[in-house]
Amino acid sequence: MTTTPLTGLRIAIIEDDYYQASDCRHTLEQAGAEVVAVTSQVPGPALLGQWGALDVVLIDINLGQGLSFDFARTLQAKGIRFVFLTGYDAEMLPEDLAGSAYLSKPADGARIVATLAQVTRGGTGIEDADE
Repeated sequence: MTTTPLTGLRIAIIEDDYYQASDCRHTLEQAGAEVVAVTSQVPGPALLGQWGALDVVLIDINLGQGLSFDFARTLQAKGIRFVFLTGYDAEMLPEDLAGSAYLSKPADGARIVATLAQVTRGGTGIEDADE
């Protein structure tokens, strides 16, 4: 039996672009992930709790109604891994989140899968500066 890179992982997607979110969901499911939630807004604590255990969350920084940094800090405090998927440069990250995993948009599906797999195995998920 062949396993896929994200087999068994529970992932949430926080992305306000419908097409980006839909593409990500499809890509992650094809890679074996269970996508437990896709939302265009930062979830409150009750909704986050309803999702159950999460292995990693894919987060857009600018969700239209504001930035997602406080949500990332909440995930960090709960020990939940996350990856920013953003059109912003890494320099945009606040000092306390500067070492966070991130991907620059546009990112192809293979790169998203590889980064999520790396982060869940304890890697940094930070893009190489020369890429």
